[in-house]
Order: sequence, then structure tokens, then C-alpha cells
Amino acid sequence: MAAAAALLCLASIPAEAGCNKKVVMYNASWCPYCRQVRAILARNHIKYTTLDATTQQVQEVMLLKFGDTAVPRTVIGGTLVEGVDESRIKQLCR
Repeated sequence: MAAAAALLCLASIPAEAGCNKKVVMYNASWCPYCRQVRAILARNHIKYTTLDATTQQVQEVMLLKFGDTAVPRTVIGGTLVEGVDESRIKQLCR
């Protein structure tokens, strides 16, 4: 019984994660690496905005900002994370 009560207490503790910075992900629905980054953001309870890198308008922005249209790219509080890098995402969201 005590173990069950302890588990109930643990279950009610909110997850330690999230991000108090603006997070924007340049994403393509077909990209497996983008899926991995979306999973990292979800697992860590990080709210984010996605920009569809397959549209001409977003591609033009990416070319100006980054010089190419490679995905995934995640911008956290103005800092760019290229590719799948969970430790860097967590570090920037501290």
C-alpha cells in the first residue's frame, strides 16, 4: 500500500521541463530528423512554433537567415540548433 501511495505522489509532480524562451522550428513533415526534434520538444514539454520549410515563403526566409533550406533547424531564444541535438536544446531552455 505504501508503495502505491508513493507512486501516486510521484505521478502528481509536474514534469521538470519547458522553455521560457521563444522556440521556432523549421520543419518538413516528411523529414525523419524533424520528427525526432518534434519528439524531443514534446518529451520535454517545450512549446514551439513550426514553420513549414517546404513553402516558398519560408524557404526565402531560410535562405536569407541560414544560406540554405536544410532542416531541421530550431531557433531557441535567438540561438540556432541545427539537426537533432537534445542536449543542446535542453541546455538552451534552462
